[in-house]
Amino acid sequence: MAGLLLLLLWTTAASAAGAEYYRLGVLPLQSPTKLAGMFSPLVGLMEQELDHPVQFVTAPSFSAFMDRVARREYHVIYLNPLLYTEARAAGYRAVAKVAGEPFTGILVVRGDSPVRTLDPERLPRGLRIGFPDPGAYAATVMTRQYMESLGIHVDEWFQVEYFGSQDSALLALHAGLVDIIGTWRPSFRSMPEAVRSDLRIIAETPPQPQMPVAVRDDVPDAEVQQLVALLTGLGERTEGRVALERLGFLQGFDPATDSEYREVRHER
Repeated sequence: MAGLLLLLLWTTAASAAGAEYYRLGVLPLQSPTKLAGMFSPLVGLMEQELDHPVQFVTAPSFSAFMDRVARREYHVIYLNPLLYTEARAAGYRAVAKVAGEPFTGILVVRGDSPVRTLDPERLPRGLRIGFPDPGAYAATVMTRQYMESLGIHVDEWFQVEYFGSQDSALLALHAGLVDIIGTWRPSFRSMPEAVRSDLRIIAETPPQPQMPVAVRDDVPDAEVQQLVALLTGLGERTEGRVALERLGFLQGFDPATDSEYREVRHER
């Protein structure tokens, strides 16, 4: 069973050619097994609502995920606002977004760290700073931009490391492999209490548009509308609330339009 799950997670478009199912591509924000567990109830509801088999798929890295987006391997994608601006060129359009809390990045240290704030006058040089991936919008792009806006020159002042996922960055901080990390609140909340209680948020960035769900331009309009109705109505049904709880999106989804993401900053 585990082998089958991994096959579903890592398969490529070549094996999917001609298949009569939809592929839900999820940006590898966390480990594949954790993402599969988070999205499995939603996948089941999508299959019921769209009357199509739905396959959950992620990728080993942000760049691999976006390569697959460029090749149009996914029918529906969940990704960050910055990468959505690239997905648009491959024929995807935003139809829904996570509702509720603002989309922000946070900077986190260990509870026993002497670093209390991002005051550039007091911040020691040579600290080790960790990020999930160069393309992680909230955790990397937004936090780096925020520090630069404060006069903190990340690449000059810190030893920069990338850990591949939000979970890996948080666990590296907890293990003392770095002194500070960039992440976002959903991943911080998902950590076990023993890890989370040992960490401390010291700064939060200004908000940007929330994480979108986008569809490929050849998905029939009627099914797009069914998908939007499903996502925005999850909180109104028992199975939907279970799916939202598993995802960690307790306020559900709102409708979204492409125009909301036109002003997303592209600098990395």
